[in-house]
Amino acid sequence: MTADSASMQDDQPLILVIDDDPISRRLIRFWMEKEGYAVAEATNGQEGLEIFQKTMPDIILLDFMMPVMDGLEFCNAFRQLQASTEISPAKNTESSQETFLLRHELVAYQQAEDLLTKIARTPILMITAREDDESVTKAFTAGATDFITKPIHWTILRQRVRHLIYQAKLYQRLEATNVQLQRLAALDPLTQLANRRVFDLVLERQWRLMLRNQIPLSIIFIDVDFFKNYNDTYGHQAGDHCLFEVAQAIASQVKRPTDLVSRYGGEEIIVILPDTPGIGAQLLGENIIEQVRSLQIPHQSSLVAPIVTVSLGIASIEPGCVTTNPEKFVALADVALYEAKARGRNQMVAKVWGQD
Repeated sequence: MTADSASMQDDQPLILVIDDDPISRRLIRFWMEKEGYAVAEATNGQEGLEIFQKTMPDIILLDFMMPVMDGLEFCNAFRQLQASTEISPAKNTESSQETFLLRHELVAYQQAEDLLTKIARTPILMITAREDDESVTKAFTAGATDFITKPIHWTILRQRVRHLIYQAKLYQRLEATNVQLQRLAALDPLTQLANRRVFDLVLERQWRLMLRNQIPLSIIFIDVDFFKNYNDTYGHQAGDHCLFEVAQAIASQVKRPTDLVSRYGGEEIIVILPDTPGIGAQLLGENIIEQVRSLQIPHQSSLVAPIVTVSLGIASIEPGCVTTNPEKFVALADVALYEAKARGRNQMVAKVWGQD
């Protein structure tokens, strides 16, 4: 019987039984379904690996001796899944954590992270007729969480399954909480963009990549025009909502997973564009300006337009022209932003390091 035949409800723990003996599988299914569990079955370790990735069970009941792939071989292959699973869908990132910081909503990341969490925390209860020291040691060394001997004492099996599932779910809840805390630590609570700490971390990383790979790098410094006037006219609550809307409009135009949009401070937002020359950054800048204008947020106290607008300062650096550091690079974008404001706002000024 395959995974498709298992009755799997969201609130019903799922047990994957891997055993080549149909009678054993039938008995285990009977007792486990009697306890309220859903059951999926596999006849050998290889099939068990395939069904695990399809069903993501809460616990695995694994026979020690099987053809094709026995229990010990399954444990070894199962743990290797963790090492071989790719959890960084974006290019040019140093770690899964940085990918999370760059684009925490990536579906590919979340799916892979779910799989890794399951692999790390899915308990394996080995079922064996052997209870000699060597066999038990091999089972635990291979990755079994616990073992039970044949003939199966159903009361003992029921209690061990219940305990192991409870323990695994507790670990998963703790890990989910930890991921949420990491996400909150990476985000600016008002704009839901990456915060300044993340910006500093990612810029340093991308600067190293630029030097090593000899690729261009651009940043865009963005400021909401006459935002203080907006707050004074409409109030700080309206100002917060305005800043959120502008931030989301900017983020909607920055589509690559390696790019980063972050709140730099106050009404200032900054974008990191790896492997992007000046012309590419300017094209994106034009899109950002138009996207913010399209929001049509009234701004009666603006001295440049009746709606909310933004000014942009762009700094780019080409391979072979690096005679500076990240701090001075950001300062160049800030100078460009200052010039955009001095020229009347609601526009952008672009600079290339070493050419201005």
